[in-house]
Amino acid sequence: MLNVALVDDEIIALKELEYLLSTESGLKIVGKYTSPEKAIEEIKELDLDAVFLDVSMPEMNGFMVAEEIKKLNKNIEIVFITAHDTFALKAFEINAKDYVLKPFSLDRIKTTLDRLSEKLDKKNNAVSIKNVKKIPVKNSDKLSLVDVDKIIYCVANEGHVNIVTDKDSFISDETLNNVEDRLKEFNFIKCHRKYLVNLDLIENIISWVNGTYILKLRGTREEIPVSRNYGKTIKNIFKI
Repeated sequence: MLNVALVDDEIIALKELEYLLSTESGLKIVGKYTSPEKAIEEIKELDLDAVFLDVSMPEMNGFMVAEEIKKLNKNIEIVFITAHDTFALKAFEINAKDYVLKPFSLDRIKTTLDRLSEKLDKKNNAVSIKNVKKIPVKNSDKLSLVDVDKIIYCVANEGHVNIVTDKDSFISDETLNNVEDRLKEFNFIKCHRKYLVNLDLIENIISWVNGTYILKLRGTREEIPVSRNYGKTIKNIFKI
């Protein structure tokens, strides 16, 4: 299913495009906007594959809106819709997926949807590394696959890293910085130069001396130190 949003300050053109798209299966219109500012504000909350975007709008032109959308999510495809062909070169310079001239025709819209569907098929068939919730942990000649959700904390220890789960501890040959790179997308942060913790498992934050803290995490009795350098990060995350 393609999730798309439409942005055009001309209500008639917006409704016409909505009608043509509604005749096609495998597509869902999740947002319609005559205001580019409102579109940008709401698109950040939407799961979108593409935005059909007018070029000539009084508040912000389509290229400015496209730039803001790409900042929010670089994977959202942009399809420019306009009555003028003079912007085509610029549109493709910013990697627009398509450039459709008004008035719309159903055949032309179908061509655009075919191009977008190719992207969706690739996305659905690809194995996204972000969806793989295990990380490989190498120790000498042994390779273990560790469930990310079960990792409580990691600690640097004499040239290696101990990765502590709810039941086991794994020794990794990697540096703590390398382990951090693997885990930061799964809600892990450094709280000390030697420690990396699972934010989802923090149960108690205890104030200590000189701006430092002690963390208590679910699944372990170990008390994890938070150094002064990382104390501000913890305070900002939990608004304390």
